[in-house]
Amino acid sequence: MAPMKKPVALVTGSSSFLGKAICLKLAREGYFLVLHYQSSKDKALKLGGEVERLGSKVKLIRADFRKLTGIPRMIERVLQATGRLDLLVNNASVFKPTDPREKALKGWSETFAVNLHAPYLLSLCAAPWLRRSKGCIVNLTDLYGEFPGLKHHSAYCASKAGLINLTRTLAREWGPEIRVNAISPGAIYLPGGMKKDKKRELILKSAVRRQGTPEEIAEAVHFMASNRFVDGQVLRVDGGRFF
Repeated sequence: MAPMKKPVALVTGSSSFLGKAICLKLAREGYFLVLHYQSSKDKALKLGGEVERLGSKVKLIRADFRKLTGIPRMIERVLQATGRLDLLVNNASVFKPTDPREKALKGWSETFAVNLHAPYLLSLCAAPWLRRSKGCIVNLTDLYGEFPGLKHHSAYCASKAGLINLTRTLAREWGPEIRVNAISPGAIYLPGGMKKDKKRELILKSAVRRQGTPEEIAEAVHFMASNRFVDGQVLRVDGGRFF
């Protein structure tokens, strides 16, 4: 098909906490949105309605990133529907404890498949189209990828560290045609089971002394996508927790 006139953004894990805010921000900025989801179809449909009410067009695509073989076909479907791709936001992520007694590495394999292998394969399959549009990739990483200290989450921390390294490596290899950057959020989502004193302790570690919002992460993603002189960077949006 003939390429769309509007820029096209593919956001993985679109119906999640951060994914939703990113999609709504990009819709307001004039993007056509491709919303990826794995199992949250109802949430994705609801988000699609919100995006359309903002005046943007939308397409939903389901894919299970634990099974990497479906990723090339997923990108094909994006291009069949839009004819172009300008922005890939690798937001989908697995966040769960690592069982130190596990010998088969099932939890590690799943975490690395979703958090690291899928972003790489998505980037690889999208690269020819991103080159045409002089587009970019924004990866959602984590502070714990740089400062590993999250107890019982070794697979998560290691996978995010790998994504940070991949961001810088691809930026070097694919520039100047494709820019690759990352966002490392701070205290945005806090687990519901976390005690109030622990939440307060964590929040007070930042210079701004408050919890961040998904919208602030979305604004950072848009900045990375729109500023063409920013490349190979990992931006900590953490309220000044780490300098």
